[in-house]
Parts: sequence; C-alpha cells; structure tokens
Amino acid sequence: MNKSFFLPLVAIMLLFVTKSFSQSRYNDYNRFGISFGIHQFDIRTNDLTTTKSTGFHGGLSTRGTVGRHFDMIYFLNLNRHEVNVLGRETLLAANEEIPFKLLAAKIGVLGSYKIVEKHLSLEFGPALQLSDKFEVEGKYSEYILDGYDSFTANEARQTSRINLMGIVGISAGFQSFKISLQYEYGFSNVLSKLTVENNKLKGNIEQLSVLATFYL
Repeated sequence: MNKSFFLPLVAIMLLFVTKSFSQSRYNDYNRFGISFGIHQFDIRTNDLTTTKSTGFHGGLSTRGTVGRHFDMIYFLNLNRHEVNVLGRETLLAANEEIPFKLLAAKIGVLGSYKIVEKHLSLEFGPALQLSDKFEVEGKYSEYILDGYDSFTANEARQTSRINLMGIVGISAGFQSFKISLQYEYGFSNVLSKLTVENNKLKGNIEQLSVLATFYL
C-alpha cells in the first residue's frame, strides 16, 4: 500500500478509537481491548477464478455497556489479506494459483446482544475497509488470468479503495478475554475499478475470522 495514503489513514483511525474509548464510559463496564486473529479471505465473483487463503489481522477496540442487554464495540483492525487467483504463464500453459495480497485498515462499530452477561454475546454491525492495490510477486505479474486471452495479474491489482462490510458473529469468554467468530460480507463491488473488453468486473469480499481479544 502507498505509504502516503496508508500512514495518515492509520493515524486518523487511531485517533478515532482513542476518542471513542474516552467517551464511552457507559455505566460500570467499559474495556479497552487489543485483538489478534486469523481469517480466510475470498472474493465472490463470476469474473475471476479465486480460492480463499489465510491472512491475519490485529487491532484495537473498546467495549462498553449501553443497556441491560447490549454492549457497543468500536474497533480498528489492520488486515493482511490474501486470495489466490487462477492464471497461466502463457495461453498454452497449465493454470497456477497466483497469490494476491492486500494490506487494509478496517474501522467499524458492532452492537453486542448479551446472551450471558459478560460471557456470551451475538454481535452485528457495519464496517468500512480502506485499502490500496493488491500486491503480486513480480514473477506472476504477466501471467494471464483464467478465462481471458490477455488480461494479466498486474492489470488486475486495482481495487475499490473503500468497501462497505457487514459483520455478524458470536463471542465467548470472560470479562478480560474473549474469542470471537465472525463472518463478513462486502456489500460494495471490490473490483469496480477493473474493466475488460468494456465489461466492468464485479466481486464481493467474503471473510471468516477467528479473533482473540484481551481487555485491559
């Protein structure tokens, strides 16, 4: 990711989370969290042949009580995504999986319905993912992508910089530590900047995550 774009973005996101933490003194329960996790990332599309791959992420969050049965969670995560796209070195060569890597920042807010107070909850809400281009190793840059005669991996690196995500999940644990399982779906077209033979490509992000959060 271009540093001139990424570094100011991280600074803004960190300020947002810090501000949310300082203003979220709900009742008697408010915690600052540090999270680490792994995820499987994919793009649901009919225009490219993809397979999911494993990435990782980490970030900051705050969790505070807003009602008898609800918490609110503000979070910022930095994500290292990877997805494999099928392509070949020449038109006559066999297809190979080409790793496409993406560094992204994700900021969001989740509502948390408490099934068991401070131990088990259902979580849901929106997030914005901000990113730049996919990274592709130089040896794959001129590989021709599956289904095309001349569309290369290097030409497919462009993505939509801002993607709206929806998140649903469940978390379990204790007041100071929780494990979360989350499913994310991108409502916006992550391939909106790609056009091949006057046809705009379409695709939506899918992600399944396992996240461990330590609350201070």
